[in-house]
Amino acid sequence: MQFEESANGQIAKVKLGATFDIVLPEIRTAGYRWVLTAGSAPTCSLLEDTIQPNPAVGGAGRHRWRFRATAQGDCEIEFRYARPWDSSSEPDKTFRLKVQVRP
Repeated sequence: MQFEESANGQIAKVKLGATFDIVLPEIRTAGYRWVLTAGSAPTCSLLEDTIQPNPAVGGAGRHRWRFRATAQGDCEIEFRYARPWDSSSEPDKTFRLKVQVRP
C-alpha cells in the first residue's frame, strides 16, 4: 500500500502486520526536505527511509518512508517540508496521515 501527497489529511486503514509506504516529492537540490515531525510509535514502526533523486538538475526526486503496522490502534504521521536551516519560518507544506491499525 502506498500513500502519496494526494492522501494528505486522509485516514488510512491498515491491517495489523502490514507494511505501507508514504512517498512525497522533494527538491533536494534547492534545499527542501520532508522531515518526520510526528512519529507513529508504537502503532506503526518506521522500517526504511530512502531517497530517489531525479537525474535532472533541479528536478523533484521522491522521498519514501516504509512503515509496518505493529500494534492495533490509531496514530498520526506528520511531515514538514522546508529548508532545514530555516527554522524561523513556517513550513512550505505539511503532510498528515491518520492511520487506523486493525486486526
